[in-house]
Amino acid sequence: MEKIVKQATLADQAYEYIKKMIITGKLKPGQELPEEKLALELGISRTPLREALKRLAVDALIELRKTRPAIVAAFTFQDVQEIMELRRLLEIYGLENLSKADQQPVMNELRKNVERQFQAVQAERVVEFMDLDQEFHSFLYQNHANNRLKEMIKGINSGGSRAFLLLSDTAADSSKKAYGEHLSILKAIEDGDIDKAKQQLAIHLDNIESRLLKYISQEEL
Repeated sequence: MEKIVKQATLADQAYEYIKKMIITGKLKPGQELPEEKLALELGISRTPLREALKRLAVDALIELRKTRPAIVAAFTFQDVQEIMELRRLLEIYGLENLSKADQQPVMNELRKNVERQFQAVQAERVVEFMDLDQEFHSFLYQNHANNRLKEMIKGINSGGSRAFLLLSDTAADSSKKAYGEHLSILKAIEDGDIDKAKQQLAIHLDNIESRLLKYISQEEL
């Protein structure tokens, strides 16, 4: 039986288009997103556009406002520090409490993911890499027994902290560095060394914070 291929809806297409504009820096932090102008530019009605904007807000890429147009999200030093603190608490703890048996079923998925990361980095497909980055972190905890912990990690990773990297003008360079850090985490897990995997994850999260704070410093100049 042939699989049914789901075609992208107008909302999906609008979401991907606006996300790419943010990631590539064509839409800047604080820039307004007037619905009428965007709908005209995309050749769609406001209904699918609004659906796309809601999804972008969930990703913390934009901020919705009641009586004014949505704006591209901007972030402060405090935003970065608070979210990265949460990521350290949740992700390192989550990895610490995973057994080898928990990780084994997803090892092939992690390896495939990292291979696709390499291809995305080589081709400088930043949007694709960021999706794979989120997927990598989700795979790490896929078989964790604590479902609430998994949801919290997913939320913090797919929301604000992920948005910071997407908003960086140096996203292509950041992707290369993140790929190398992911490789180190995967190697430690393959070797069955969870303590080393925790150390590599801590280094990875520290480096993410450093890259984000450096980006914000440049933006404020």
